[in-house]
Amino acid sequence: MVELRGVHKRFGKLEVLRGVDLTVSLAEVLVIIGPSGGGKSTLLRCVNLLEKIDAGTVLLEGEDITRPGVDVNRVRRRIGMVFQQFNLFPHLTAMDNLTLAPRKLLGLSRSEAEGQGRELLARVGLADKAGSYPHQLSGGQQQRVAIARALMMKPHVMLFDEVTSALDPELVSEVLDVMRDLAKSGMTMLVVTHEMGFAREVGDRLVFIADGVIAEEGRPGDVLDNPRQERTQQFLRRVLR
Repeated sequence: MVELRGVHKRFGKLEVLRGVDLTVSLAEVLVIIGPSGGGKSTLLRCVNLLEKIDAGTVLLEGEDITRPGVDVNRVRRRIGMVFQQFNLFPHLTAMDNLTLAPRKLLGLSRSEAEGQGRELLARVGLADKAGSYPHQLSGGQQQRVAIARALMMKPHVMLFDEVTSALDPELVSEVLDVMRDLAKSGMTMLVVTHEMGFAREVGDRLVFIADGVIAEEGRPGDVLDNPRQERTQQFLRRVLR
């Protein structure tokens, strides 16, 4: 579904990604962990073409999406992304947040879009919040609306960038439950997270990124319980204690 070949990304003199090679298969849940500034979020943003890579190739379903002249908007319709901050439109209800893009970009009628929106709000446990505005929702509820909004475009791949890190601890589980259900449904997912229990339970594979390279990868339990690299061991000692 997703393949990175020798991807480099630089911000000024700082090289954030240094030749990353990575393949994600259909219906695979890939969990990405690592220290802040190591390149995790930049990797996701390169996959979604929010950042232009400096060298290498990114392929989506076999298509080179980093080639010159690619239709960026067409590519992004196949890639859903949920950010740490909810990024909901504050002046729109939950339903209007969900239906704006499908109506404008896919040409759906209001009734058709709202029908799909009701199904997705029910799927994330918010069937009764269609008319609520973001300020009337908790952080966890807003993040679940953001996930539903991304799913409205029927993406082939979902990217999650530390989507629980801005939430109060008691709200984290409700968002992770939605992501668990999404994984069970067969969605291909790339998940940047510090939730190691979720990584162990839901992830098919885990990669540890530090200093712009993949330092270690394997089955989540294997990496978390028996990391081979000293850099991985140092990181896990801090986050698991």
